[in-house]
Amino acid sequence: MNKTEVESFFESITKEESEFQSKYWEKLNPINDSETFQRYLFAFTSVHTTWERNVIGYNAIKDWWNWINKWELLGDRLKDSRIGLHNNRLKFISKFTINFWSNPSFYTKDQSESWSEFRNKIVNDITGLGMAKASFAVEMMYPVEAEVVCLDTHLFQAYGLDQTKHHRQYNVLENHWIDNSIKQNIPPYIARCIYWDRKQGKQDSRYWSHALEEREIHLN
Repeated sequence: MNKTEVESFFESITKEESEFQSKYWEKLNPINDSETFQRYLFAFTSVHTTWERNVIGYNAIKDWWNWINKWELLGDRLKDSRIGLHNNRLKFISKFTINFWSNPSFYTKDQSESWSEFRNKIVNDITGLGMAKASFAVEMMYPVEAEVVCLDTHLFQAYGLDQTKHHRQYNVLENHWIDNSIKQNIPPYIARCIYWDRKQGKQDSRYWSHALEEREIHLN
């Protein structure tokens, strides 16, 4: 594992970048069960696809109240979005929908749980979201608080590793990322947003996160 690139990245983050992203993402904190549920939907539509198709797929199903218990309609929307793997997504999302709305509080963090305990609990509960995508859901629910990290292919590569071959290193990499976040006083998810946005040549996350802006967002 090569830590040099990641540590150099953290040292390169400016105070302005961190503050801007933190203030923006704080405004996207879910304020009710519906918005929490939508964060999970976004995580489901992020599996094995591009960010562009992720946004398209999410927009096709974010109005969950129109398709809940109408699984054929959900399937049609997933298929029409061309997000791919629509049969599996239909199976996984319909199962999760029933479970979530049976007990929404289970899918939010209890004060007695550590961040890793909460993430691991939902990994074990939700079919179709592995460690990375369950972490992504937690990040979007608690963007400036979460102490778990969605380690995707790009972050594994930043450490000089292959996600497929070195997936057992997940917790080691996550701990290193979080340690650097604490050292630089930057929320782990905010640091990851900055890393990803730079990779995309963007100044902020709104090229994709606009899909989550159900309420009016003022950046200043």
